[in-house]
Amino acid sequence: MGPCRGLLHNRAFDGFVTEGSLMRLWMGLAAVAVVLSGCASKGLLEPDAKGITQSFVVDADPMAALRRASEYVRVCHEARAHPYGAVYVGKRSVGERGLPNEILVHKETESAKILERIHTQAAERANQAQVEVTVLGEGIWDQAEIAAARQSITSATPACRALQ
Repeated sequence: MGPCRGLLHNRAFDGFVTEGSLMRLWMGLAAVAVVLSGCASKGLLEPDAKGITQSFVVDADPMAALRRASEYVRVCHEARAHPYGAVYVGKRSVGERGLPNEILVHKETESAKILERIHTQAAERANQAQVEVTVLGEGIWDQAEIAAARQSITSATPACRALQ
């Protein structure tokens, strides 16, 4: 009898807990996590996402328009206190080879669900930028959010919408 074999030891349990069964358990849990992550909404990145979009021209070059949009996202989403403790983050990327500059806004805890997308790119005239703002169309991500973004980007002064 080994050192672990006492009166309270259940011999039927010996074959149950092995390294192989623990590995199968972890693999099963990983598979469930992968399946459930596929169910999560991707917001504006979903192929059938409708959202609300508005395009407008700004009297600034595309990089200046991107900086204005970035400041708007920083002041009105990232640095602002939101109801229920929600924290929003903006992911910025500079477009290369003719692609638009982009800012994607998402909840800190749901990085795959894009709530707002701002594109800036060169317009037809010099020193002008074509800006496209798209919001999810749910909750605070509505037409009023687009109006606040447009006012902020055209005036170069962040103008946040009123919180509910």
